[in-house]
Amino acid sequence: MDEITLNTQMRSDYGRKAAKEYRAAGLLPVNIYGLGKENLTVTIDRKEFSQIFMAGHRIFTLEVGEDKEQGVIKEVQYDALGSELLHVDFSRIDIHQKITLEVAIEVIGTVANGALDVPMKEIKVESLPAGFPSSITINVVEMKIGDVLRVSDLEAPEGCSFAEEPDALVAQVSAIEEEEAEVSAEEGEEGADADEPEVIGKPQDEDGDSAAGEGSGE
Repeated sequence: MDEITLNTQMRSDYGRKAAKEYRAAGLLPVNIYGLGKENLTVTIDRKEFSQIFMAGHRIFTLEVGEDKEQGVIKEVQYDALGSELLHVDFSRIDIHQKITLEVAIEVIGTVANGALDVPMKEIKVESLPAGFPSSITINVVEMKIGDVLRVSDLEAPEGCSFAEEPDALVAQVSAIEEEEAEVSAEEGEEGADADEPEVIGKPQDEDGDSAAGEGSGE
């Protein structure tokens, strides 16, 4: 992953009211801890962090005054609706020690036949902080019905290893169920008859009046 640097500002106020005021000002409360050092409470730009986080980055360099802290995201808190960022915790890391992170799986291509299922959306990767890939790609172009892709079939990037069970399922291609095919065919037939007008209500005579008995209740 590319090195991402975030500027921070030291926090002077705490509590829910203060956190709400920080967020209203476009800032995000942050804790930095670990490696036997003093815990730090700072703020970062919420919009900037959100964009970088959604792009898949998990390792950051945090500028705290004249110092720099290397940290990995340990927890991201959202509101009850899961739409607003509330708080972020960073754990300090040693750039010379390997860590384990979940990395997104990126699918390349499409299968010619059958239905592709990719149950594993992210895969745990162990690496030095500077060596993490932004994603792990799998090419499914040559996969056929009945083919299965497991962790043991993947090639880890140089300097990395997968921290998953070797036989864990990554992707598979299965035949489309006959019922689904029949439903599709039936829907096609219904579509072909769609041009015929649907008759709603009782038939009318040539003068446009409804059949006998209509309107007798008036």
